[in-house]
Order: sequence, then structure tokens, then C-alpha cells
Amino acid sequence: MTCNLQKDFIRTGLDKQQGMKTMDENLRFSVITVCYNEEKTIQKTMESVLKQSWDNFEYIIVDGGSEDATIPIVMDYAAKDPRIRWYSEKDKGIYDAMNKGIRYAEGDFLYFLNAGDLFYDAQVLKAAANVIEQSRAEIVIGKIIQDHGAGRVIHSYPVDCLREDLSRRKIVCHQTIVASRESLKSGFEERYTICADYDWLCRQVNAQRRIAKLEHIIAVYDSSGISSQAQYRRILIEESMEIAFKNFPQEALIDYKTQEKLLIQESKNRALYNILNQWLRLRQRGIELYSYFTARGTRSVAIYGFHMLGQRLYDDLKDSPVRVLYAIDKKPAENDWEIPVYHPEDPLEAVDMIVITPIFDTLEIKRSLARKLDCNMISIEEILIEKSRER
Repeated sequence: MTCNLQKDFIRTGLDKQQGMKTMDENLRFSVITVCYNEEKTIQKTMESVLKQSWDNFEYIIVDGGSEDATIPIVMDYAAKDPRIRWYSEKDKGIYDAMNKGIRYAEGDFLYFLNAGDLFYDAQVLKAAANVIEQSRAEIVIGKIIQDHGAGRVIHSYPVDCLREDLSRRKIVCHQTIVASRESLKSGFEERYTICADYDWLCRQVNAQRRIAKLEHIIAVYDSSGISSQAQYRRILIEESMEIAFKNFPQEALIDYKTQEKLLIQESKNRALYNILNQWLRLRQRGIELYSYFTARGTRSVAIYGFHMLGQRLYDDLKDSPVRVLYAIDKKPAENDWEIPVYHPEDPLEAVDMIVITPIFDTLEIKRSLARKLDCNMISIEEILIEKSRER
């Protein structure tokens, strides 16, 4: 075992001979859900929490100032169940919201369940409590089911080689982790936008926290979250490489900048395959992409990136009710296109929406175009994710 503590585990209850309840009966969990505009998913997430057989828990909702029906839904549940506390205000990002949840929590152990994710069954907290009592662990790592939309995959993380895995950037999904409030006292490093939970776990391993394995599936999580989308993969790679080198300088790759470039290219190729596969699956189900636009009243679009994905999107839309007015590309090829292809620095006509097809550069492109055009902008990947959710 790589994570042996030098100090005793902090107990939450006194021994029976002192006339008090055992730790098992006193152990309290804080389940924390951070959310923003999740009216379509928050209810099923809350239901999975409230049906837990282990009822000694509080449920904290940290909302980022939702503008949809999220808060009315939460308020309705909170009025019926005193275990629910909720807070709603603008935040600086997901880790700012999670740090707020830590400050609000009063439980002995904390668990973060994202909006849209579900506890696997009603026995999750009970199973976690049993392992905590038996092992006196400060951190418990269980199993998780990743929902790809097209299928489900069970992920399990061995704890006996956790340090080695983390040093090699094998990120443990935070939805598998139940952690003591003491271990979370330092919070998440908010300068990281995607990998702060990975950084936190690396720090806990270096602090020799006692970590135990839970042979129980904790949650089913939605794999369409930020860190799973191709447009955020470059950030994930860059942050995780920095974190691995910072926390495990002796074990991590020394020439991590070279390795980073190779990983980015490998991830880009994998993302392209996934996008094309998702597109094909929609075709096989008879779902046309143009319906995404017509459902939102979008009549005119421009396509940023007029290479393979951009051209396939144009082929899908050209005979539909949606008009593709032009394309935008830094290297417009000399071809006889059916539509104009402009350089990003050229004057651009107003459109209802711009669809961005480059896989890894979506965020940078959005910021650049926002200085020229005031319209909706979305990546082709986001459209495919949304359409794949249709039943």
C-alpha cells in the first residue's frame, strides 16, 4: 500500500464504554452538488441522493446563479426535506463552487455529485460508512459507471499503486472519492480549470493520507462534462502534466513539454474519431443535424474551419432549411466552393450562429470571434452531444 498514514485516523465518535454511540452510528456525510442552469438534470440527481438508506447526511446544493428553473426545483425539495440546504450566487467556476461547498459542509465525510450524475443505488453511503469504519480511512475510492450515451463502462481505481498511477497522469474521477472534511480543508486550487481535483488527490497522497478501496459502484456519471469534451482536452493535458511534475518531480517525465505535445496530438486524433463515430451513429438513428438549428430558430450559420468536419457539416446542411452563408478558415484553399470562404480577419457578415469545427481550439476561436460578431457560437462536438441525448 502506497498511502500509509503516520498519524491516527480522526474518529467521529467515542467508544461504547464511554456511554456514547460508535463511529458507525454517528458518521455523517455531506453530499454536495454544484450546478448552473440544470433544470433538466437536477431532479434526478437529487432523487438519487434522497433515497439513500443511510440517512445521516446533509445535502448541499451550490448553484452558480441559475437563470432557468433549477432553483425553484431545489426549493420545492428543500421545503419537504430539512436535510437540504441550498445557496445560489455567481461563482468563479466549478472549483470555486466546490470550495464553497466545503466551507458550508458540516459532515464528517464529503462527496461531490455533479448535477446530471446519479448515485448508483440506495446503498452507496452505507457501503462507504462500512469501509470507513473498518479501515479508519480518510479517503475512500470506489467504482464508477461512465455513461457514454451509446453505452456504459465501469471504471475501478486500485489504491495499492495509486501514487504510481497519479504520477503517470492517470486521473481518478472525483465522483469515485469520498473524503474526510479534514483532508479537504485545504480545498481545491482554483487556478486550475479542469484538474484541481487531480491536484488535490496528488497532495493527499504526498501527505500520506490513509486511503481505502470501496468495492461498490458509487455513481453513474455523464461523460459529456467539460473535461470529456475535445475542446477542453488541451487544457486537461497541459494542467495534468504540470500537476504531475509539480507533485511527483522524481517520478514524472522530465521532458514533459515534449510529452505534452505528443499527448495533445494523440488526444486530438482520438477526439476526431469519437466525433465522426458519434455523427455516424446519429445518421444510423435517422437524426439530422439541421434539426438542432431549426429547434432554436436558427436560420443562418457560418462554419469556422472548412476542412474535413466543416465540409461534412456543409454537406449535411446545404439542402436543409438552414442556410450556410459562408465559411471561415485561416488557410482557405483555392477551390471552387459553393459558398465564400473568408479569413478570420476579413469583414464577416452577421449570422444567427457560428459552428466551430477545429477540435482543440474552440475556446480561443470563440474569444477571437466575439470581438467581431455578436451571435451564438458552438462547437460541432457540443451539437453532437446534445443530439445524442435525444431518445
